[in-house]
Amino acid sequence: MKYLFLDVDGVLNTPYSKSRCGFYIGIDAEKVLLLAHIIEETGAAIVLHSTWKEFWERDKSRKHLQDGLANYLDRKLKAAGLVAIDKTPDFADGRYLSRGEGIAEYLNAREWESFVILDDLQFDYDSCGLTNYFVKTNEKFGLTPELAERAIQILTGEGK
Repeated sequence: MKYLFLDVDGVLNTPYSKSRCGFYIGIDAEKVLLLAHIIEETGAAIVLHSTWKEFWERDKSRKHLQDGLANYLDRKLKAAGLVAIDKTPDFADGRYLSRGEGIAEYLNAREWESFVILDDLQFDYDSCGLTNYFVKTNEKFGLTPELAERAIQILTGEGK
């Protein structure tokens, strides 16, 4: 299985995004189309590691518990034929996990072929040994065609 670990803010939107979800910056359709291009080229599954995952529910039977941002995210992904399949854990062994630790914990519990992390912040990816799988966006521009191609290269093994 190939996984794409998705952050939302600074990847699918920027401070200049015109789209809104209530008082929050929304998601740009053109950024979602770039995400769709990555998924089409690689067959990767989307796993959320963004703060947008807090009230997002994987199970259809629990979707009614989601907040407005999670519903909005699902709608924006669905409009491009995409769906998030899961989210990274926040806790393990009784302690809070950092972003990198959450991704590592997620991968350690599964078999995987390749993965990529899309995020505008570095977090602890270096100390978790994830740097080679990390595509850093610039919050001012979000996901770009060049960065989408880099993500494809990592997922297909051409970027090593």
